[in-house]
Amino acid sequence: MKYTYGQIRESLPRKKNSNSSWWVKLWVRRISFFFTYLFINLGFSPNGVSVLSIFVSLAACVLFCLKPLWALICAVALINFWLVLDCVDGNIARCRRRKTAFGEFVDDIGGYFTVAFVYLAIGVCAYRRGGVLLQEGCVWILLAGAVSSVCDVLARLIHKDYEHFASRLDDEETRRKKISMESYEVGDKRSISYIRRRIGKELGISGAFMPLTILCAVFNAYDLMTLFYLLFNGAALVLTTAYLIYKGDRYDREHSK
Repeated sequence: MKYTYGQIRESLPRKKNSNSSWWVKLWVRRISFFFTYLFINLGFSPNGVSVLSIFVSLAACVLFCLKPLWALICAVALINFWLVLDCVDGNIARCRRRKTAFGEFVDDIGGYFTVAFVYLAIGVCAYRRGGVLLQEGCVWILLAGAVSSVCDVLARLIHKDYEHFASRLDDEETRRKKISMESYEVGDKRSISYIRRRIGKELGISGAFMPLTILCAVFNAYDLMTLFYLLFNGAALVLTTAYLIYKGDRYDREHSK
């Protein structure tokens, strides 16, 4: 079956797009429809696109570590293309109306590979090129990039572990109300959970990170970008850990009475 551009575009739920970051809504989602048209009519599955995105993000990270200008240009293009592919796999799944058991798992792996290396990669870029604040060869920027990646991965691991334990509770309705992370569909936009997730989406890897890779390439400011995401991911780790411990502890106290 050959899919048209119109079918692909119409398959996207309005709520799904409204919950995306400003960068995805402004640019990425629209571009993804064209690549979806290409990949879906070539016979790619959603998981196939997700696996391809892993290699794209890893290639981008390697290229960030190289000094030639062409490597930097290709790195910026590829890391932004990774985010496009991150939308393409979902577009294909919705068009085919085929939600697989491990589709979300495979999709998540692409994100994990990216955040595990990309902050370190831009730190290496700043190390090799210098920047606004730091001179070329400053080893501390390497440490900043490495810690930033660890913080992001650790925050995601803690969140997933929390969801795993939450899913083991017998009373699904109690779990949803008491300790699960509120979804955008039912979450109160004034809640701490919603605000925290919204900030993470707008400033994180699918939000401001992508246009910043372009701006920092123009102004040679990857040192500033690395330091910003060190603070951002570090704060996100601390707040996520504290918030989920509080939620879990509150549930235990309320149900131990």
